[in-house]
Amino acid sequence: MKSTRKQSLGLYFSPTERSFHIVVRLKDVPGALSSVLEILRGHVDLVSSVSYSVENEGAIWSGFGKSISSSDTAESLRRKIEGLPMVIESEVKGSDDGLLIDSFHSGLEVAPNRPAVVFPIVGVGSIYDHLARILGTGGETIMFEEGWALGKSSGDYLNSMLGPGRLEWKLRALLGTYGTIGWGAATLRVEKPGEDFAVQIRECMECSGKGKERKGCNLLRGTLTGAFTTLAGKEFKCEETKCRFAGSPFCEFNLRASAE
Repeated sequence: MKSTRKQSLGLYFSPTERSFHIVVRLKDVPGALSSVLEILRGHVDLVSSVSYSVENEGAIWSGFGKSISSSDTAESLRRKIEGLPMVIESEVKGSDDGLLIDSFHSGLEVAPNRPAVVFPIVGVGSIYDHLARILGTGGETIMFEEGWALGKSSGDYLNSMLGPGRLEWKLRALLGTYGTIGWGAATLRVEKPGEDFAVQIRECMECSGKGKERKGCNLLRGTLTGAFTTLAGKEFKCEETKCRFAGSPFCEFNLRASAE
């Protein structure tokens, strides 16, 4: 199955249609979600939705939907939903001139107890371009150092969650998260176990912008350096050997353990 972007909509706009944002807190029992979807079936055409368990608080289902029935209001939908015995509470908001904003969620978690924020890739690319433009090579150095700190944080988190040992297993877990959070589809090639690795990243987020002032993906190079060093417990050096800025169809980084 071909991979795709996960929709995590915080905003929905449909100027020619009425729409609703619906949030339901459910008892964590079999059939709870299907009963909500069944009650909504004749009232809204879902655009996107998400569901997840909340520790000791049941489960949450949230979605944007286009109205099917002209007689429905936010209040009438809320009453229908809360008439179900497995529903604890709900919140329904109608669109304002076609605009809906998810004000229920206050951020994301990309892993357990790992909150995150979201920036559009085009905006991030503009930040990197601006930094390189005003600081030149100093901007590239800053991006590497900030990436190193970010990579160390990721390594510390994985070490605390996955425990010691099994370096390659933890490296693959790290790179797997890159695709999940939109940094690019990353794969690991082992050149020498524990010592020498190659990381290939397709659709790398750092070089998705214009990049006229930048020569390479220094934030990611720093991130990989900090993460590999932290996960391995010894210093790694990283060199970007291929980059989309230089015309390659993908970015590739070589990571080698430093000589003692």
